[in-house]
Amino acid sequence: MRNFNLEAMMGCWHVVQYYASTEELPEYACMKSHFGFSTADKHITMNFSFIFAEDPLREKLQGNITWMIPSFENPDPMAPSIETPAHWIHTEHIYKGIYNTYVIDTDYTSWALIMHCAEKEKHPRYLSALLLSRQPTLGENYITYLREKLIPYHIDLSFMFPINQSSCDHLMESSNDDPLAYIVNGRKTEKEMFKVINQA
Repeated sequence: MRNFNLEAMMGCWHVVQYYASTEELPEYACMKSHFGFSTADKHITMNFSFIFAEDPLREKLQGNITWMIPSFENPDPMAPSIETPAHWIHTEHIYKGIYNTYVIDTDYTSWALIMHCAEKEKHPRYLSALLLSRQPTLGENYITYLREKLIPYHIDLSFMFPINQSSCDHLMESSNDDPLAYIVNGRKTEKEMFKVINQA
């Protein structure tokens, strides 16, 4: 994306659709990302959370990614000047290869589309994409518009799965929490309580 405003991209986003080249089934729900930028080391961080869609206790899992910005310079002298490019490189040392992230498009206030591309010697290329929304839901016209932007990158849209963002305010924060307390606080029905207890 040209003329990218990094600061405007920061903050909280809901993941409303998700693609990964290694996954063939929708597995996640309540996926959320929070982007932050450090002016000191020019690093971007993304703290994310999600649950497994089939988890009856809806336990929230968390992680983070850190990127460096390879250049603040505009490579095209004929294009308008930009403050920050929309190309980030993963800094995690556990990955032995090239792992890039690109902001494909965003309006900053409502929607965004980012794509990850990992290349490792003697391994197939890994692609993933996140369709982001500032709100838990996004209009179908925006979703269609953003999905079509992924076609040139050889992403199979039939595996671009929607992420359920309903009932995400009350999630089990830790497996150490008391399941019964979660169920009561979450106002589960007696039938649901019996089902979860028997699965424990």
